[in-house]
Amino acid sequence: MHLQLDLFGPVRAWRGGDEIVLGSAQRRTLLAVLAFQANQVVTRPDLIDAIWGDKAPASANGSIYTYVSSLRSALDPSRTLRDAADVLASSGPGYCLRVDADAIDVVRFENLRERARLCLRGQDVDGALAALDNAIGLFKDEPMAGLSGPYAENQRERLRELRLDVVERRARIMLDVGEHQQVLTDLTPVAAAHPVREGLQSLHLLALYRCGRRDEALGAFERLRATTIDELGVEPGSELTTRYEQIRADDPALWNGQVTTPRATVSAPAPSPEPREPFVGRHCELAAIQTAVHELGAGHGCSVWLEGEPGIGKTALVAEGLAQAGAGNVAITGADRLEQDEPLQVVFDCLDVKESSVDGRRRKVARAARDLVEGDEAGADEVIDLVVGLVGELCRERPLVLVMDDLQWADPASLEAWRRLALEADRLPLLLVGVSRRVAADHRLTALRTRVSMMDTHIHKLAPLSQQEVHDLLAARTGAVPGPALLELAGTAAGNPLFVRDLVTALAGNEPAETASTEGVPVVPQPALEAVGRRLGFLSAAASELLRWAALLDGSFTRDDLAAALGRPAAELDHVVAEVEAVGLMTCTRGKLGFRHPIVREALYARTPTAIRLALHRQLAEALADVGAPVERVAFQLLAAPIPVDNWFCTWVAREIYQLAPRSPLAAIRLLQRVNTSGSIPPALREPLGIATARIKLWLERDLTAEAGQVAARTEDPEVLAEMRWLLAFSRLLRGNTDQTVQGVKEALEDHRLPSAWRALNEAMLARVRTGGWPADGNPTEEPSPALIPYQRTMPALDPVESYWLGRWDAPQKDLTRRLRSGVTLARHTLERSGALRRLSGVAAVIAAHRGKPDDARTHLMSVWALAPAGAMGHDGAEFMLVANAMLAEAEGRPMAAFDLLSGLLEFEDEARCPWLPGLVRIAMDLGEYEVAELATSLCEGAPGYRIEALRCRALVDGDPMTAFAAAKHLRTAANRFGQAQALEDAAALLVRQGKTVKADAALRIALSGYDGLGAIADIQRAEKRFSHGRERARR
Repeated sequence: MHLQLDLFGPVRAWRGGDEIVLGSAQRRTLLAVLAFQANQVVTRPDLIDAIWGDKAPASANGSIYTYVSSLRSALDPSRTLRDAADVLASSGPGYCLRVDADAIDVVRFENLRERARLCLRGQDVDGALAALDNAIGLFKDEPMAGLSGPYAENQRERLRELRLDVVERRARIMLDVGEHQQVLTDLTPVAAAHPVREGLQSLHLLALYRCGRRDEALGAFERLRATTIDELGVEPGSELTTRYEQIRADDPALWNGQVTTPRATVSAPAPSPEPREPFVGRHCELAAIQTAVHELGAGHGCSVWLEGEPGIGKTALVAEGLAQAGAGNVAITGADRLEQDEPLQVVFDCLDVKESSVDGRRRKVARAARDLVEGDEAGADEVIDLVVGLVGELCRERPLVLVMDDLQWADPASLEAWRRLALEADRLPLLLVGVSRRVAADHRLTALRTRVSMMDTHIHKLAPLSQQEVHDLLAARTGAVPGPALLELAGTAAGNPLFVRDLVTALAGNEPAETASTEGVPVVPQPALEAVGRRLGFLSAAASELLRWAALLDGSFTRDDLAAALGRPAAELDHVVAEVEAVGLMTCTRGKLGFRHPIVREALYARTPTAIRLALHRQLAEALADVGAPVERVAFQLLAAPIPVDNWFCTWVAREIYQLAPRSPLAAIRLLQRVNTSGSIPPALREPLGIATARIKLWLERDLTAEAGQVAARTEDPEVLAEMRWLLAFSRLLRGNTDQTVQGVKEALEDHRLPSAWRALNEAMLARVRTGGWPADGNPTEEPSPALIPYQRTMPALDPVESYWLGRWDAPQKDLTRRLRSGVTLARHTLERSGALRRLSGVAAVIAAHRGKPDDARTHLMSVWALAPAGAMGHDGAEFMLVANAMLAEAEGRPMAAFDLLSGLLEFEDEARCPWLPGLVRIAMDLGEYEVAELATSLCEGAPGYRIEALRCRALVDGDPMTAFAAAKHLRTAANRFGQAQALEDAAALLVRQGKTVKADAALRIALSGYDGLGAIADIQRAEKRFSHGRERARR
């Protein structure tokens, strides 16, 4: 029997003449979601998102099953449990509502809108009016009335907009046929309800005027102007203002029988899709457009192409550049958004070409295109010839500006017409402006751009605003000097003025709170995230899905990470990655992908409901682990959200914790804490995880009493019991509890089951306490006999210092892993606290600082080995400790503190300081401490065996990039890729200051590639900053 669904008003369903009982609001919301996407599969995550948004309960998945089951029974009561569902079918990851589309009132409404458009295109005015009347008749009540949730709200807003569009279309047609009295009657209540909708208000003013109520129309405009200023803070836009000027002047065009968007007159400003915004920056591009306008007034034309990412300010630039165009007797027309599929529709909209035009030339072109269909290249060429001829005739009457915005949506014939007009522009008083987003290489717009680039078209790529320009934009929009918190928050927009505007609007005039998320990044207001999310609707479904998964990854990721997330081969994602790169939402640098704008990542992340987000992070962690991704990336997923701890979670942590701890000690501690407090550890893993927790807490000098005590109480393994007793005793010793330490050691020694290695270690600890040796008071008076500490065979390892300078940064971390895995080895090294272990900790801290992990660097600096007594310079890692702290200070924007720390190297009469002196010289030169820089250079030049370091210092002091290149050459020969990258960074910074940008850029790229291979994020950021500052200095 025929099924019918009503979504206007309360969601209702009918079979024949009988209404179906649908049940709860959640069931009706689910049915509405499926109905809006009838005969398409809607996934369960999308249904959860639609019903609950980010407040989905943990039981959401089960609830969806329940709702679907009950709806199936209601919609198809004759179906038995064994029958396949015909109406509401399961399909892969979701469900599909199989129903005749015309049975849904919203679908009929949208079909009637389309029928009206086609009728109007075919000059069937009566048919268009009938379709629009029927569409308005269907909209009898608020869509999905009584239902809440993000999906219902979004659909209601969308359908309200469509209804207003239908009302405006109908009003235009009726005004064209002389029914202005009926239009006034119909529009008056609608216009009163939507005072800032300019298209609607423009039609209302026209209806008032045609009904002989001129003064009332002028008064209505003044009231609208006041409302617009009060609510939006801006003057009315060009369309409404032009209508007002026409009414004031009693323009005969108001009675020409055709109602279209008012044509701009000589004195009209350039068309703009939005009210004028504060404009900053773009000095070169703005000057180019203004020069073109000036030349146009003298009869000289040209073509200009502007391209950039969404929201970068292309349309605002055009509006600013053409703001004074009217003074030069220039007629301005323009198409704002080009989404038409019909051939040449973009050009026709721009030139106001239609069969009903009062201009016979325009009617001729429109009639020639009447039967033109997509793909008819010969027919399109003929019409394009007529278009070019029409533009030529218009230009002979007066100079003309043609602006075509959003060319990425234009049809092929319109693009060809643009090219033909560009060829003519320099021979006519024609300023042709094309505006487009960045597009992928395989987009049809790319071919046109390539062709016009070989002509005289001026192509401008709009870059992000600089920090100063963002500062100026914030000051202009807020009316005050922006504070540090607002500037930091605006940094998430990455120089995109539209995203900056969204942030300011969301703050509603308030300064953001001086708070940050747990990751130390500013918290973006929810309204701004929602606004940015809505601006991503132009993306394809594949691109949206890819970005949704990418938002769950760390800040930098690879194609392989995305492939693991999506469960598809990396090669299949290339075209999708190319799409998001092309539009400017994602960057690819040396094989690493990332979001260009942090706010976009936050917006995409926030769009995923919390319950779904937990499941996706858990799924992603396992997928990354399965493909062998670095342990840090898997740990990031497990810590990104409060994922429930399960068997896989515990197993992975137990297996990888010793690999993770040296690379990200804070993540290791957080994961162990999450697991140990979950109550979900499998019995077989309790002891291994407890042991790992105790060892790592000892290494990081954290309180391990609870974990070691629990393992000791449960274990039946004498080796494990001995280790836990020793760890507890040593932990007490570190905290100055000598008596408890001695008592614990004696109890262990009295146990006849105590293994010999642990017996020796307990005796050695007891000897240290009795002799007053370290660490009881930190000042050993007598070294205990080495024989007391048992010898352990260890695997030979590359010296950590040598590994660091050769760029083999994984070697020290592997050495730490090896030491942590063995309880006896860990205890022996911890007890002796040798300079070698202090040096290893220092190297690990410096590597963490290079890799942009300041918290991990500080953790290494505070480890139990790092706090061992200092020894001889160059043998105890003191220089690494000092340098690590200096790197952290520089990364925090405290160069003077970094300089003071590194200057301490000059106090040591040891050659171990020489490798670090180029870094000291660099900072000294930046701070103007030239005497210190010269002293450090002289010391390095006087030290035998440090010729390359001396070259680097001398290059910086003399400002000689060739000397830096010489150092880089020697380092490359020695296979020292890290040192080579540092020398090339210096060369690039020196070259760019001399204005030699091309050579500097080449050197910088090689340096960044070297840093990238090591994961040296902090070095990459510093090198790019030095290059940018050098370029600005050269310009001055």
